[in-house]
Amino acid sequence: MRIINFAKGKVDNIVLALGNFDGVHIGHRKLLLSAVGYAKKKGLKCYALTFEPHPQQVVAPKESFKLLTTLDERVKLMSGLGVDGLIIKRFDKATRGMPAEMFVKKYLVDGLHVKKVFVGFDFAFGKGRKGDISLLKRLGRKFGFTVNAVKPVKHSGVVVKSSAIRKLIIYSRFNEAVKLLGHSYVLHEKVISGTGTGRKLGFPTANLSADPDKLIPGYGVYFGFAEVKGKRRKCLINIGSRPTFSGDFAIEVFILGFRGDLKGKRLNVELMKKIREEKEFASAHALKKQIAKDVRKARNMRI
Repeated sequence: MRIINFAKGKVDNIVLALGNFDGVHIGHRKLLLSAVGYAKKKGLKCYALTFEPHPQQVVAPKESFKLLTTLDERVKLMSGLGVDGLIIKRFDKATRGMPAEMFVKKYLVDGLHVKKVFVGFDFAFGKGRKGDISLLKRLGRKFGFTVNAVKPVKHSGVVVKSSAIRKLIIYSRFNEAVKLLGHSYVLHEKVISGTGTGRKLGFPTANLSADPDKLIPGYGVYFGFAEVKGKRRKCLINIGSRPTFSGDFAIEVFILGFRGDLKGKRLNVELMKKIREEKEFASAHALKKQIAKDVRKARNMRI
């Protein structure tokens, strides 16, 4: 999948999947796969366009908006969906203040020469988000492209949206959030120095940095997978304040069957399921016994 900077790259006569795609959830997958399928039938290239930073970070910077997926994580998740390329458009104050018709003319028509545009059911664009799907279709007729608004996807009666998933994670309903995502929750972070407590207990961990823009799941112990030297290995992830010891926040990853130094490298970790809450133990020995139970549970997990 090609990665294209909107300001520098050049494409022509494309099918475009347009949106923020934060989370690349099951609704986004439906949109992207619909666009890819149409493009193949017509013998055209299919590209997705995402904004960086997320528009909400520009519109309301003081709200400390957190992402479900960083740009690197979005790229990784979208790369297997058949999209020919990902176009990255910088979102700034000028973009925010651009009237809807100018947005379409400058970006979709003059910039990308789109033939067909796929958007989500609630897509809005232009200054004040005053442009809706109806206006986009009218502008398409004016400028020579067609529009397909993909219907919403529901899971257990809930409309799948990034905002709904974000709320589930914020309110510690992680396992529900993963179902709406349709995939694991990804952390792609740098391994940093830890306190060495895990090693002393017999369970050495890789400590991860935390991207300030990334939404980190609530405190607890998670089962997942870590990609180490091209191999996907089971792991346990502890997110929390380590109350038995320091009380300092940490993201600790114990990778089953692996011994090695990963410090300074970026580690791709998939959080599949939350298995318990974080708790304070009476002693290091009691904590060690619980970790051993968690490891046995992880070994037997079939996901």
